[in-house]
Amino acid sequence: MSGWEVVAWGFGVLLGSAGLLVFFVPLIWIISHYSHKVKIERMRLQAQTQGTEALRKELEALRQQFQQLRETNTQFVLSSDSSLTTLREKIERLEERLSTLEQQTLQRRL
Repeated sequence: MSGWEVVAWGFGVLLGSAGLLVFFVPLIWIISHYSHKVKIERMRLQAQTQGTEALRKELEALRQQFQQLRETNTQFVLSSDSSLTTLREKIERLEERLSTLEQQTLQRRL
């Protein structure tokens, strides 16, 4: 091989390599760009799912608190009703005693 043939062969290799670079560099950039977009989208969806799960847990905690408040309210209402019934009965007995005493006082006067 003469000197010019080696130079021509080297130039051909250089042009071939440049041609490959011109083809592969954009291809690699496109692949890495979309790979990055996919990773970002996965992270976004994962964060959104975690946020949804946290919201779901918080909502369930609120439901439990509401149920406890309902039960407490029911117990309070029943207790108040029982107390009112007891008071009403006591007042009725006192009124009966007062009525009886008044009748006895009237009978003594007559």
